[in-house]
Amino acid sequence: MLKTPKVKVEKKPFSLKGLIDKDAVPASATALVFMLTYGALENFTAKFAAEQGLPSEGIFFAVMAAALLATRLLAGKVTDRHGESVFAYTCNAAMLIAFLMMGLFPNIITYLLAAVLAGFGFGGLEPALQSMAVAIAPPERRGSANSTFLCAYDIGIGVGGGIAGVLISSFGYNHMFVMMTVFNILSVIIYVIWGNNHPSSFTYRKKHSAEMN
Repeated sequence: MLKTPKVKVEKKPFSLKGLIDKDAVPASATALVFMLTYGALENFTAKFAAEQGLPSEGIFFAVMAAALLATRLLAGKVTDRHGESVFAYTCNAAMLIAFLMMGLFPNIITYLLAAVLAGFGFGGLEPALQSMAVAIAPPERRGSANSTFLCAYDIGIGVGGGIAGVLISSFGYNHMFVMMTVFNILSVIIYVIWGNNHPSSFTYRKKHSAEMN
């Protein structure tokens, strides 16, 4: 009977620092702020729809899922060809418009259009920024890079729901949706100032590659 050779694996003590990859932070920060808006959507669409006499959240999220799937099928190729900046801008714009329609002009048409826009926004931005987060991580750091991004992703959803709840208590659902659009603007600002100028950015590398050639 053949014995499996023993492989020595270096044991490293657990540390919070090991869960964070600094090169993944620009993409993760951009995603975290974007996900604040998605947190509001995920937590309060059902109650908003009931208050406004709109179709159930099941219909909203079904439409959103269809738009998300269609976007995901193209996101990888578009990111490889043009960089993640396409999605950083258009997806934040799509979510901003969706929230404005729901807050300012709530009816069945804008409700369903918002679902399509939200599906595009979430479906395009999340994979594009996750690819950016791990883009320059060496093999031994890819786990940390993914951890950094996914932690930011979850924190954004959780905190976004909390912020939205506070706004609803003070101003109501319609005003909440309008106010939450500030995070889409902030997400773009973070990306423009930090993400777009970081070596992990596909757009950054394509630009500098073209300049060198």
